[in-house]
Parts: sequence; C-alpha cells; structure tokens
Amino acid sequence: MLAPVLARLDAVAGVSRARAEASGRFLLLELSPGAGADRVLEAARAALGREARRLSDAEAREQLAARGRGDPWLGADEVMALSYLEGRILSTRVSAEAARQAGLDAVGRDLVAEALRIETFAAVERVHAEGGRSSSGWFYDAWPAVAAAALERCRSQLDPGRVEALGRALAGAVRRG
Repeated sequence: MLAPVLARLDAVAGVSRARAEASGRFLLLELSPGAGADRVLEAARAALGREARRLSDAEAREQLAARGRGDPWLGADEVMALSYLEGRILSTRVSAEAARQAGLDAVGRDLVAEALRIETFAAVERVHAEGGRSSSGWFYDAWPAVAAAALERCRSQLDPGRVEALGRALAGAVRRG
C-alpha cells in the first residue's frame, strides 16, 4: 500500500512532499527549499530499498507530462481515496458478472454491488488502519471473506437458489493472474 511508503519518504530530510501515481510504480519527491537533491535521493533510496531507481530525465518528463494533463499523483493523506475508488470499480465489475452468472435482475445486481462495496471498503479500511501491506496481493487472500460477507448481506433478499449460484460466482470472481 502506498500510504506507508509515502509517509517514509515524507520523513526524509529535504522532502517537502512525496507523491505517487495511481499504480504506485512511480514516485515524485518535491524537495524543500535548499535541499540537496543528491543527498535526498540517497536517503530516499535507503527508505525504498535496492530496487528503487531514479528515472532518466526523459522518463521523468514523460511521467510528469501526464500529471500536467490530469493524471493524479497522490500524497500519503490522499491514497485512501484511491482505495475507495478501486473498491467501487471492483464492486461494480464483479457484481455485474456475478449477477449475470446467478441469473439476477438489475435490482439483484445493485444489491450485490452495494454489499461488495461495503465489504471491500471494510477490508481496505482494516488494512490501512494496520499500516498497509507491502503488496496489493493481500486482497486475493482477503477475497473469500469479502465475498462471503457480501453474500450474507444479500442472502435474505434473494431466492435461495440464486444465493447458491451467487456464492459460486463470487467465490471465483477475484483470482491471482
């Protein structure tokens, strides 16, 4: 998760603000006035680990050009918004396919989408409160519990046969690549 990484970078002497683009692959360090760029870069690499590398000037210009066109680059205090956005998108996408597989109508699909949103938000909030994870892969492990809790939220409002089909659809909806 990005928040802990960005918080570590914000704590580096000479960094006024660290930001990341939405995938978390690229980071931007805004330097404090008078900060030595080489010293800050060395401290940032120590905070990030061996695999961190500075982009070439051309790569950096390309990344920052997208920022200028509206590509959001987020600070540590803003990354929760990204998790919520991802949760909404996931709940909408998964509910559409699961509802189709379970033979639900639009009302049923919307019921499932809201149940998934609630449970996804709860999982994300727990992980953020715990300080995050080193990889987004945690969500694959959390998915069975998220899906089961969402199914329970829907159970009383669906035909029992549809609940069983929905359970199967949700169980297989999120898998490692």
